Amino acid sequence: MTALTTTPTTRSAARPTSAPGWRLGALYGPAVYGVSAAAVALPDTAGHLHVGGPALAWILTAYAAGIGVGAVTAGRLIDLWCSRPILLIAATLLTCGTLACSLAPTLAAAVTGRVLLAVGSGAITATALAGTARLPDARRPAALAAFGACLAGFSATAPLAGAAATHWTWRAALVLPVLSIVVIPLCWPLTACLPRRARADWLGAGLLAAVAAGLLLTAQTAAQQASVLTIASVAAITTVAALGLAARTRARRDGFLPRGILSAAWFRRAAAAGAGVYAGLFAVLHAAPHLLTRQGYSTTEIGVLLLPGAVIAAVLARVAGRVARRVPARHVLAAASLLLAVALCYTALDPQPSAVAVATTAAFTASAVAQTLLTAEITTRAAADARGGAIGLLTLTIFLGGGCGTALCAALWQPWGPTAALVTAAILPAAAAAAARRLRTDA
Repeated sequence: MTALTTTPTTRSAARPTSAPGWRLGALYGPAVYGVSAAAVALPDTAGHLHVGGPALAWILTAYAAGIGVGAVTAGRLIDLWCSRPILLIAATLLTCGTLACSLAPTLAAAVTGRVLLAVGSGAITATALAGTARLPDARRPAALAAFGACLAGFSATAPLAGAAATHWTWRAALVLPVLSIVVIPLCWPLTACLPRRARADWLGAGLLAAVAAGLLLTAQTAAQQASVLTIASVAAITTVAALGLAARTRARRDGFLPRGILSAAWFRRAAAAGAGVYAGLFAVLHAAPHLLTRQGYSTTEIGVLLLPGAVIAAVLARVAGRVARRVPARHVLAAASLLLAVALCYTALDPQPSAVAVATTAAFTASAVAQTLLTAEITTRAAADARGGAIGLLTLTIFLGGGCGTALCAALWQPWGPTAALVTAAILPAAAAAAARRLRTDA
């Protein structure tokens, strides 16, 4: 379980510090590069691997599935055990994924490396979020604010980081999440190993991973216009895994899923809000490079064009965190989600570079706001011994939403065009705004 290993002095307790938030935010941050930096490299990746269209969406979709599975598994293990072995496992997975992507001769091999990277990043993500959630009450608000600002900062630099890496090689842009390894020593003092409280339910973990992968595989095979038999087979296997997971959860009190979390109305609304926002984010990240490449922009020029808007997003996310202390956080999250939906529609109707920059700004802002405010929501509502699992489930849900956003945009892009694809994708963050509005204190 994540916990501070040192006892704060009287002075530090009286003056809450945001330093843990900055360190944990820097640990989480490179996971963002796995999405937005990789998205900038998609055109170059397509040329080198000789793929395109819906097939290329696997670069982002596989990462979404892997980071969700890694987060939910690591989150529950943090509740049952502690954070330090999770960090070591994550470092190993990040290293293996980097090697696989660096040597991948085909799209399938690159996707395999991306999955390994994503599972490692998911474990890193769960550790960082759980560490922030478990800080003492007096220190948590300042740490969460710093965490959100740091996350937005990584979002701000992601397009240019992806462009710079792609200028060297497209493979480098796909493996930037490995940078989390550099920050692990800084976060090591914020973790502590405690005696194991229970054995891990590995069967439950496997069933949950199968359900998550099956949902995205169903969406992606549909996006690639696979045969009805293939889609139906994947959907049937996913359904069987979901039924098995439900039975396993009911049968074991110490099962993999924290009891009472999925049945809680507040969690379902939080998950719907986060998933809708990330669906819009992934749709923008899939669409932006293609729209700008059509207009003659190079990969580096795309990164430079998106950088000012991303910096603005970092500032707006910080402001939104402060506003959420004065007005209900659900109103702030709903406003950010609705802004993203409107920006998507605007870009669909007028796909000029300025409109694309506006959409990415809204997407980066909404995602940073959602991650910060929903983490605070879980910290308030979930029991202390179930927070890691709840945070992992939330991360899984929102990245599943992101993967579905990519698949939806890719599926509609070729037959109907970018306008229809983006307008349809805008429905998801609009639904997220409605779900966020229902996150009432008495829910």
